[in-house]
Amino acid sequence: MQKADLVPSPPTYAEIGTAVRILDGEPVQQVRDLMNTLFHHAGAAEPCHDWSDPDRWIDERLTGELRTLASKVWNASDKTINPRFLYDHSTFISRLRLLEPVGGIYRLGERGRRFLAGDDAILREFVALRSTKRGRARQSSQPASAKKSKGSPADG
Repeated sequence: MQKADLVPSPPTYAEIGTAVRILDGEPVQQVRDLMNTLFHHAGAAEPCHDWSDPDRWIDERLTGELRTLASKVWNASDKTINPRFLYDHSTFISRLRLLEPVGGIYRLGERGRRFLAGDDAILREFVALRSTKRGRARQSSQPASAKKSKGSPADG
């Protein structure tokens, strides 16, 4: 497996919306711990470690609450968001301020509601941010057909 295969293209509008819905109500520190743990595992893994099968690696590499959260991300997204790459989704969510940390818990705020409703101004911010991320040569970890979602104005 080539290194480029391990890095997905920037998340789509539909994927960010899905991640927002999944992470709403989750403890901020637990989400950070999951991303940090996966980053650590990725750095310590053999160069050819395959992250493409979350059904396998979640149980092999995670325990407790982190396993539960990773499984939630994978299953609640209908297996379209690989938790190994949740950092990419989290970056968009953070930069666009779609979830607000309230008392240590991610909560859907006004901007998040507007994003999910397809607000033009926030959609333009998303497209601009995604365009800067797309500038890097990155290969998707999923087939393009798995990323498309009806009614997602910025997919593609």
